[in-house]
Amino acid sequence: MKTLALLALSCVFWLGCGADDAPAGAAGSGGLGGAAGAAGSAGAGAGPLSLAPGEVAEVQLDSGSLSLELATPSGEERFVLVLASLDLGSATTFYDYAPASSAEASASAALVTGCTLDDAQWKDAPLSSETPPSATGAVQPGAQRSVTVPSPTGPKTITVEALAVGSHAIVWGDVTPAAPAVIEAAVVTEFLTDFEQIILPRARAVFGVESDQDGDGRIGLVFSPITHQTAVAFFSSCDLGVSLGCASSNQGEYLYLTPPNAIPPPYNTPNAIKEILAHELSHMIHYHRKVKRNSLLGWNESSYSVEGVGALAQDVLGYQSGNLYVTMAGLDGIDSFSLADVTIDGTKYDPPRDGALRGASYLFVRWLYDRAGGDLATSAGIESRGGPALLRTLLDAPESLTGALPSATGKSAPELAMDFWTTLALSNRDVLGDAAPTNKCFAFLPTMSDPVTGRQRGASTFATFHGQQMKGPKLQPLDAASGKLRSGGAEFLSLDAVPGAPTRAVGLTVDAAAVPRLRVARVR
Repeated sequence: MKTLALLALSCVFWLGCGADDAPAGAAGSGGLGGAAGAAGSAGAGAGPLSLAPGEVAEVQLDSGSLSLELATPSGEERFVLVLASLDLGSATTFYDYAPASSAEASASAALVTGCTLDDAQWKDAPLSSETPPSATGAVQPGAQRSVTVPSPTGPKTITVEALAVGSHAIVWGDVTPAAPAVIEAAVVTEFLTDFEQIILPRARAVFGVESDQDGDGRIGLVFSPITHQTAVAFFSSCDLGVSLGCASSNQGEYLYLTPPNAIPPPYNTPNAIKEILAHELSHMIHYHRKVKRNSLLGWNESSYSVEGVGALAQDVLGYQSGNLYVTMAGLDGIDSFSLADVTIDGTKYDPPRDGALRGASYLFVRWLYDRAGGDLATSAGIESRGGPALLRTLLDAPESLTGALPSATGKSAPELAMDFWTTLALSNRDVLGDAAPTNKCFAFLPTMSDPVTGRQRGASTFATFHGQQMKGPKLQPLDAASGKLRSGGAEFLSLDAVPGAPTRAVGLTVDAAAVPRLRVARVR
């Protein structure tokens, strides 16, 4: 995919946002969305909508407007309204909405008691048995060859030397006199060992087996200062075969990395670079399975669909650290994100919104993975509990990842969207002392400490990390909200009971062109 140098972002994002491909040729309307049951006394003339803590109700928007009463017997209730646009034809259109003076309550509502997507289809689905490439040839440490590295100013041919040779990978160092790679022998050994024993086996277990374009059975890990002209690390789809827009190709499996001494601290540690390596390896496997095996002409998926998968790799392969900053950016800037950014094929990078789009795209892919059942990580490896089965189905389909969702799940993107937005609103709120969702559909699977690396596996919208804490998706008081709903996006609106008042009236108007949906959740 086309490289992005993360122009507007702090370098903290580098840890989770390695460029995803090289310049020039890199790849670089649905119902209630969950089974709904009667919501007690909800509905026109039926009295106020009464929700228990953690419950969610879908509220009928009649031509873009509603008038509703919420039961607030204690006067201490707190609610979150999830107002979403299911117009997925654009990510940059805005629709007006506003609180309205509520006349007599007229809106009907129903509890959301089921899941649009659950693990029944995936938890016992077998994964295809694949034979990894076998190493061939006798490359010895000290051997040299020429490699062409994509850069913003065009391909640059360098001489690299084999610093370490393993059964599945070779660590190459740039020995070009003008700008040689400086990397300690102990770091080289650590990279090769962890790549071969942790990163690659886990990637194969989750994403499937990589290509072997050159038939040597090994992946080249190329350390060169030139890499940093593009990003901290990247993968070029051109290396897996010359295609339109490719200025060069090494006709083999290569991942380009910046030597630690050329990266500003504190992001120059081996673990930080290995996190990006996990991200870029997923791009290599993704491109092989989606494009090469299906004989497609190019990688036409949304850049942020691909980035969501790459960020998932940082998480599930055990090195998640920088990705936590990106996740927080997605939550803080959730009103900058639209699911259309993920679902519209051919979507390019959007520098002003990039941090939020990467973080939110990761959360969407992680949500799909969790709803399919997730996985089980042990010191021996990763076992599918449904997440890898769904993910591989999406990666292997000739359609784009999100284009394959309806046929793979039997659900439309709009149906899935509403459950995703509701999950962002409710998951992990018990960290604040709020109620956990009573419907399991609306929570990410619990996070865990990786049994090998000790890093956080999984998503928590209120995670504490590096002295910081996520605050969930950006929340606005209903009466002070922005009044602008992004197409394909969502607004999260808070509403508190009025002390001493047994009900709280809610009125809302929304431009019907937004294809709006509304859910009300009681969180306290």
